[in-house]
Amino acid sequence: MIDKRPNPPGEEPRSEPEIIPPDDAHVTRRMRIDTNTGRIYVAKVSPLGTILVVLIVGLLSALMLVLLLGALLVWLPLVVLFVTAALVAALLRVYFQRVP
Repeated sequence: MIDKRPNPPGEEPRSEPEIIPPDDAHVTRRMRIDTNTGRIYVAKVSPLGTILVVLIVGLLSALMLVLLLGALLVWLPLVVLFVTAALVAALLRVYFQRVP
């Protein structure tokens, strides 16, 4: 059930909705937002456009992966070095704390 409120007397509707058939030739193939009338025009994406978007998203994802792996490869030797230094320090502390 549609809840449709009547217009107050003396006030006309601002505009009628425009229904454009899918095969209408005058529809543009890009997106446009007209804030004055509140209309939004959305274009169909071609197969080439879809392929390009997928390629760009893939390239950006690969770049982020390379950057993250690069950061891991920089930090990994530092963590190993600090753990080794802590183990050596602990062993030396035990060795030098022995009572002769």
